[in-house]
Amino acid sequence: MIIKKYRRWLVALSLLVGLAGLGACLARPSAKPAGDEHWHAVQPEPLVRYVSLVGQIEPYRTVILTAPFDGNVLQRLAHEGQQVAAGQTLLTLDSTLIEIQVREALALQLKAQREVQVFNDWHTGAPVARARRAVRAAQTLVSNLGHRLEESSRLYERGIIARNELDDLKQQVQMQRNELTAAQDELRQVLEQGAGAYRQIAEMELTNATVRYEALRKQLEGGDIRAPFHGVVVPSGIARDAEAGITANVQDGSRVATGQPLFGLADSGQLKVVASVSELDVNQLRAGQAVEVTGDGFEGERLSGSVLAVNSQGSTPEGSGGSATFAVSLSIQALTPEQLQRVRLGMSARLSIATYRNDQALVVPPAALMREGDATLVEYRAQPGQPAQRIVVTTGQSNLQGVEVFGLAPGYVRLMNLRL
Repeated sequence: MIIKKYRRWLVALSLLVGLAGLGACLARPSAKPAGDEHWHAVQPEPLVRYVSLVGQIEPYRTVILTAPFDGNVLQRLAHEGQQVAAGQTLLTLDSTLIEIQVREALALQLKAQREVQVFNDWHTGAPVARARRAVRAAQTLVSNLGHRLEESSRLYERGIIARNELDDLKQQVQMQRNELTAAQDELRQVLEQGAGAYRQIAEMELTNATVRYEALRKQLEGGDIRAPFHGVVVPSGIARDAEAGITANVQDGSRVATGQPLFGLADSGQLKVVASVSELDVNQLRAGQAVEVTGDGFEGERLSGSVLAVNSQGSTPEGSGGSATFAVSLSIQALTPEQLQRVRLGMSARLSIATYRNDQALVVPPAALMREGDATLVEYRAQPGQPAQRIVVTTGQSNLQGVEVFGLAPGYVRLMNLRL
């Protein structure tokens, strides 16, 4: 009975304590409700935009090695797909016929040199010496006959000789003077032959003979086809010429003609990637942009490079009616020998091209931007607790975190229409 009485008192006491606590809570002033604002810290951070492409690894340059002269292949020492070093002999040709041509060209050059030397010594040469002797002989005869004419004239005046004898002597003097004039003309013509067009013709013939000899000699020296740089032997891409009886697949003993492609040499020390970019992204690319290259064939390697060129003319698949694509070439920085063992020609590659980069970008969430007329504004304060101010900003690039803005300093911006 006593226990039941105490229980009733304990329940009553608990009810009184609960009612007192409720009254205290109701009597306490209510806390200020959370505001409808939220401040977001804005600090400089890198902002990079990428364009992703897929391309194929190709040599930076490919040189087609051709036959320097007509002849037969003595030995082919390199084959398609083979790695060769700079200066390594790839093919040798039979030089018998070209050696004959070189000797003939040398003979013509020596003859032309002799002709030019004759003109160099022309004023002291035999033709000029003969012409000058003829002039001196004619001058001597004219002088002698002149003296005889003077003496005969005195004898005629004294009546010692007849008139006809004097007239014959005068005729001889005139004839000899004509001979002197002719000898002088001939000397002038001979001297002219040593200059002007005659000399120029001889010099041009020597030049032509020298050029031809040097060209043939250079062709002869190229009888051993050597690799101009370290690379990979690739097909020349020239099909069989059935009419000429010449094949692009050159083997030992086959006949080749001057200028015929023998095979190509791809520079494996310097690589590039060729890809296609859509018309939606092409205007974001320009020469010099940084590129990161990865691929399944060389997993784990991250290669660096840059954009070489973007084709100005696009192409559309025939009958597709789709958007145009543009070819883009990208160079890869020099690779180490270990990387060259993994990165091979023809492999596919994934490209990440940095089209925009700002290492000190200020990015704000879209909720921080307001529009008033044509202006874009944010509410900003430099430190918590400071009064807010509205600042006009201009927007730039965007990413998953927000929008890049200009005209703003690091600090805090208010996110609108958010509640805590």
